This record gives sequence, structure tokens and C-alpha cells, in this order.
Amino acid sequence: MAIFSYAMFQGGFVSWFLFYSTTILVVLMLLYAAIPLGSFHVSRSIGNGALTAGSELKITVTIRRKWPFPFLYLSVYDDVGSRLLKQAPMNRSRMIFYPTIKRELEYSYVIPEVNRGEYSLHGVHLETSDMFGLFQKKKFVSLEETILIYPNYHEIEHWTAYERHEAETRMSSLDFIEDVTSVAGAREYEPGDKLTSIDWKVTARSNKLMTKEFEEYYGQNFLVVLNNYLPEDNYQTIEAYEKSIELVTSIVMHANRKQHLLGLWSIGTVSSIYPLDSGTEHQKRIVRHLSKVEGIFNGDFSGAIQEYEDQIPNGITVIIASTEITDAMLERLRIYLSRRIKVYFCLLDRGTNSDPWEEKRVKELKRYGAEVYLLSGGNLDHAIPS
Repeated sequence: MAIFSYAMFQGGFVSWFLFYSTTILVVLMLLYAAIPLGSFHVSRSIGNGALTAGSELKITVTIRRKWPFPFLYLSVYDDVGSRLLKQAPMNRSRMIFYPTIKRELEYSYVIPEVNRGEYSLHGVHLETSDMFGLFQKKKFVSLEETILIYPNYHEIEHWTAYERHEAETRMSSLDFIEDVTSVAGAREYEPGDKLTSIDWKVTARSNKLMTKEFEEYYGQNFLVVLNNYLPEDNYQTIEAYEKSIELVTSIVMHANRKQHLLGLWSIGTVSSIYPLDSGTEHQKRIVRHLSKVEGIFNGDFSGAIQEYEDQIPNGITVIIASTEITDAMLERLRIYLSRRIKVYFCLLDRGTNSDPWEEKRVKELKRYGAEVYLLSGGNLDHAIPS
């Protein structure tokens, strides 16, 4: 009123310009106060399809509003949780929009190499105010979502654990195979028998061509054991553990492609046991677990697996992925080997953080009859037999 009175009595361009300018600012401030942020509709979209570790994760936030009223600014912050936020470039999940009459606003940000894991995304924070900060408005839009980033894996083309049983695996589709380690007796040779199955010692004694008879059982069975106990809390050990996850995932994918029977024992404070099975659903359950499992520092792997070792059938092939080998583990593996369990031990290289006694334990394990691999990565095609 004071400015209006001044303009009426004073007259002139300056006084009326001051009056109209002030009036516009006051009206805008009242409109800012009147228009609720609840009229903003917020949505979030997350890439397309399943993502594996190391992939690019793109997140897009879209804000729609009913009235194209120009605000001074609109600050938008996507709360994606601390675990995912640590991997995002600084402040990429935050955006400030300046005056516009667009009804739809959108921005995207990218996490270049997302890590394996399950992530909880919470919601979007909106904030705006007038130019003097008298009417400040904030709103939180809940958009609870979960993202599951699957482990990376490698195509296994050549590995002796599978090559050695390739012929038997082809026969497993007929539900029966011959276990070349279990000779039940001998019989006379019949046309069609494998030449590799001829028992030359019995043939020499009987002067007849004799063929070995084998015990029969269903399928070729592989049990993968993942050691979730980590000896140290440092970058190299955590990286080695992630490579062990990649290794196990690679074996699971390969087994599913080749239609092998496969089980997984994920050994930790709370162990997860997936019995021998095959098929896509079985593979999905295991891979989902491998996506979410986390390493545990300073635990007793040998004591934890001892609770389940009575469930290991004789004649099975056990594949163990671990970031360490201890004396207690060595003793447990010696017992498995004495039960005619074939053991493949995959030791993930921790670099300079490796135990200097591990080389001695590896040699001892090899002397017991296990196949030992030292891996600097998760790909068995590049494994180094110890």
C-alpha cells in the first residue's frame, strides 16, 4: 500500500515501475506458497534387463507436474542408499532445475562399473523456495526399489574337471554312466564295448578278451563349495573373494549349459546349501544367492563345513573356491580324499597378502591327490595348475 500511495502522489515512470515490479514479486511469492509440491509426480527407471558386475548402470528420474508454473529453482536428489551412492560419481544423483514452464523434467546419471550385490533405492527429495527464502518447500517421494546386480562370469571352454568326464556327461542324458573309478568285476568282451574298458590283466590270465564291469549311478555330480570366510579385511582379499564369486558363477553357468548335476555349499556364519540338481530354476536360485552373498572376516571354514560333510557322497567331484588354505582345511581335505572324493581346490591369489605357508600347504594337498589351481582371476581357462 505504501508503494501504491507513493506512485499515486509522485507519479512518473520510476514510481509506477517500482510499484508494478514489487507487485509481481509479491504475487509470485504468494503463488509459490500456494502451489503444493504434492502436485509433482516423480518416477524412476533403471536400465533394461539383468545387469552383471562391471556393467554400466543408468538411472533416470522423471518429474511431471500439473501446472507449468515457473519456479525459481527445483532441487532433486535421488536417494539410492549409501552402498550404491559410494559407486556413483560425486553428486551425479542430484540435479537442480532452473526456471522453466516445461511440465516434464528429466535427468539421468550413470554408474560406470556397478559392483555385484543387492541394492535398496529409497526415494526422491524435492526442494524449492522463493527468491528471498521466505517460503521454502521440501517433499520426499517414496520410491522403494531393489536392484540385483548379478556376478560377472566367464565362458569355460577347456577345464580338466569337465574334459575328464565329457564322455560320461554325454551318457548322463540317458540317466546312466559308468564310473571309471569303480570296477565291479569283469566279463567277456562283446561287440560294441569300449576298447578303453578292456581289462588286460584278466585277459592275459584267462586267454579271453575280458571287459571291465562298472558300478552304475545317475548323472555326473559336481559339488561346488564357496568359502565365504576371509582372512583379512583389505582391498586385495576382497578382490580375490569377488573373483572366487566369478569363478563359482562361471562353473554354475557351464554346468547348466552342459546339463550337469551340480550343488552349491556356500559356507559362512550362516551357510546356504543347494543340493545336487540341474535345470534353469536351480541355476537361477544359485546365481541369486551368489549375487547377494558377502564375505565374512575371521571365521572357521573347516569347522563350518564339518557340519555338512557327512552329506558328501562317495565318488563325487568337489570343487572348492577359497581365498586361503589353512592347516585345518588341509586336514579336512585329506579326509575327503581318503573317501575317494575327487577334490579340485581353487586358491584365489591375494598377491603380497598371501600366507607364506600356503605354498607348503598347497604342495601337501597336491601330494594327497587333489588337483590344485592358483587363480589370479575368475577364469578357469587361465588357471595355473599348482
